[in-house]
Amino acid sequence: RVSMKKILLILAVSSIVTFASADEKTIKETMRLMTEGMAQIQHGFAYSNRMDVEKGIKILEDANAIFSKVDVSTFIEHNNKIQVTKNINENLAENLDAFKKAVKAQNYTESTKYYGKVTSNCIACHRTIRGW
Repeated sequence: RVSMKKILLILAVSSIVTFASADEKTIKETMRLMTEGMAQIQHGFAYSNRMDVEKGIKILEDANAIFSKVDVSTFIEHNNKIQVTKNINENLAENLDAFKKAVKAQNYTESTKYYGKVTSNCIACHRTIRGW
């Protein structure tokens, strides 16, 4: 597993690169972080470890923050797709916030609802960007 210091360093470096351009390396690294966050959450649920779930949510929040600064028009051709990805980014931020609150309240049944919404946000973006 990746240490929090390493994740924060990666996020800091990625953020600097993101401001310059939405190059493929930045997107791939941010997607890797999102994958890491989802895996961390799943691990936390599987082993009843709230801290792992919270760490995974934090990784996703940080990675989503990078995407909120990216000029998606550099890798998306159609204007309607640009707005769709911005909406997904905002929805993901809201769902992660609600997810975090449910976990902190130890309402794990409710938190799985938000985990599902987070997953739906990911898939919606993949459908829009990748045509999946």
